Amino acid sequence: MKPRRTGLDAWRLWLVPGMGVKRHVALAVLGGLVMVLGVVGAVLWWFNERRETIAEPIETVLVSGPWQRLGGWASLLLVLAGVAVATWAVGRLNRSLLSNWMPRPQDAAELLYQRVLLGRGPRIVILGGGTGTSNLLRGLREHTSNLTAVVAVSDDGGSSGRLRKAFDMPAPGDLTDCLAALSNRESSLSRLLQHRFSRGDELRGHTFGNLLITTLREFEGDFGQALRVLNELLDLSGAVYPATAEPVTLEVTKRDGTVVRGESAVRDVGGPVRSVALVPASPRTLPEVEAAILDADLIVLGPGSLYTSTIPPLLVPAVRNALARASARVVYVANIMTEAGETDGLDAYDHVAALVEHGARRPDVVVVNDAALDERRLRAYAAENAEPVRFVAERFAAAGIPTVCLPLLGEGDVAQHDSALLARALVRLAKEARAQGHAEHRSPLIGAQT
Repeated sequence: MKPRRTGLDAWRLWLVPGMGVKRHVALAVLGGLVMVLGVVGAVLWWFNERRETIAEPIETVLVSGPWQRLGGWASLLLVLAGVAVATWAVGRLNRSLLSNWMPRPQDAAELLYQRVLLGRGPRIVILGGGTGTSNLLRGLREHTSNLTAVVAVSDDGGSSGRLRKAFDMPAPGDLTDCLAALSNRESSLSRLLQHRFSRGDELRGHTFGNLLITTLREFEGDFGQALRVLNELLDLSGAVYPATAEPVTLEVTKRDGTVVRGESAVRDVGGPVRSVALVPASPRTLPEVEAAILDADLIVLGPGSLYTSTIPPLLVPAVRNALARASARVVYVANIMTEAGETDGLDAYDHVAALVEHGARRPDVVVVNDAALDERRLRAYAAENAEPVRFVAERFAAAGIPTVCLPLLGEGDVAQHDSALLARALVRLAKEARAQGHAEHRSPLIGAQT
């Protein structure tokens, strides 16, 4: 690898012909000098017109110098010419520089906004997986770039399941969705990462993102390092990490005592879930995950499938311990609908109780949607044995858990949160937490109801 130039050698590169820099710098300097000349001429012309009020030395300079021949309009034209030349040169210089590292120089303002203003936003960590997490990330990235998604990797169905089995690695599917959601080039990159191959015996059913993660894992020799490389490569508004870099299997115990191995089989076996566990029971997490949790202003649990998306990251001992030690407020976003074969009959408080039973710190506030579903969506979900998650305020009040009830229902056929509305609510919580100090993380927030 060629050594990087430093010091004087690095500065000499600016003098290399064809860089498109020297001429624009020279023109900018020339324009500045012309502008200064015009301003000086205008000032001296003004004084020359009123020299009866000026001290004798200044009068001598004005009378004997060239400024008496430089009229006011000529000075103004010099100023305008200098401004025009300098502005054009600086614009061309910026374009020349930006075009070499940015495909579209006109996006410079957007990039600056993301780097500077969004970089000052609150530090938010989301623990979960599935569409709930990726949907929330799309809303949050409009408010802050200090985002960390800690994603469940126990899925064993579809493309993820095939790659897990073939390469003995964690499931990449939910990671792919979150990477696409946080990319600063989402419009094109999202389609690319989530492109699913429809031909080829070996490729059919796989997404490009899953294959990319698998390729980097093989190249780097480590799943965690593969995600580190992707976070940098994709220019994310935040970071995406697996809850564990080790392959794990979800073991589910139903209320009737039936034990199910594998996430994809959970809903195939009837009846609600009693508990879940990981096999092996004590996988490790990445240092970046622990650091993000401990440094967060707000930690968000959900929304997402309770036992297969939200709880699995909490089963990793280091994640659970970091959550217990964190000074940040912990927010649980209550699901809108129950899920057949998983959360049948559970209300919002039952969801929270399940989180605590599996090692989560008791939430400091619970965000609940209070917008009613339309009959069309209710009938569609009823056909799948799903119903709206009931919110019983008295249960939360008795437990002393503050709740925030807001209309957060999104449009469309799916009963999911509106990402923009939910993001605004969470960012407000995060900013209030930052303003009040993490030590006060158990205080009610934004008109909390109990």
